[in-house]
Amino acid sequence: MSRFAGRSRELGAFLRERRNRLTPAEAGLPDTPRRTPGLRREEIAELAGLSVGYYTRLEQGHAPHPSTAVLDALARTLVLTADESRHLKALAGQSVAPAVPPTEQVSQSALRLIGLLVPPTAAVVLGRTGDVLAWNRAATLLFPGRLPQPGERPGPGSNNARYVFTDPSARTLFADWPEVADDTVAHLRSAAGHLVDDPALRALVDELIGTSPDFAARWARRDVRERVTGGKRLRHPQLGPITIGYEVVAVLDQPHQWLVVYAFPPTVASRMRQLLNSSPADVETADPASTSG
Repeated sequence: MSRFAGRSRELGAFLRERRNRLTPAEAGLPDTPRRTPGLRREEIAELAGLSVGYYTRLEQGHAPHPSTAVLDALARTLVLTADESRHLKALAGQSVAPAVPPTEQVSQSALRLIGLLVPPTAAVVLGRTGDVLAWNRAATLLFPGRLPQPGERPGPGSNNARYVFTDPSARTLFADWPEVADDTVAHLRSAAGHLVDDPALRALVDELIGTSPDFAARWARRDVRERVTGGKRLRHPQLGPITIGYEVVAVLDQPHQWLVVYAFPPTVASRMRQLLNSSPADVETADPASTSG
């Protein structure tokens, strides 16, 4: 499949999914009974100021290079969020990030930032498909079983999506696992808008669709969301029930990499320091050969 065909097909699928979700009331139309959910193609085309034939070709993946004006009109008509609008433009090839090499090299600026963090702050660097490329010792303790001890290579299960959907301990650790699962897939789907042709991403998605019905159902919804700050409730085997905050920062010197920093309230931070046994939170870097990218 050509690069254009792959993007166009996914663009059409995204439009269909959002059209089927939109209610007449949200679109400013009379809320009359309907046989099927969502709006008809004719209604979307009229509201967006497009011909029915052209909009139909867009959904079928046969309309090349929609203009910015067309995409803005569709985003407005479909009531897309800012994240979804960016995703739509990425699928149309208007905001494609730089190509990534087959083997990811961890961001040096992210490594320097991790080195500046005050223990027991935990941090990981995630690659384009969610592989953990670097981490500190606090992160190893925060996510028991996910990341290895210093000097060891992380396994495939350290990948963010694999961990959430295939490691039983993740369902125990995350008190709000369904919400975490939703966010994980929505972030991966957002990255997919820029990486439609990336074989590593395609392989990861195919693997998880085949092994996790929970992932497959969420992936089919085509939710797009980039949550960059928030909190997580954990049932930690050593710390007990805790709530941690997190911040996600895009890394500028390496495309498609993110630095995720986890902070603790004072009482939890004190207990984390005890677990660290006064040893420094050294940064660990994954061997490139051990990642799926």
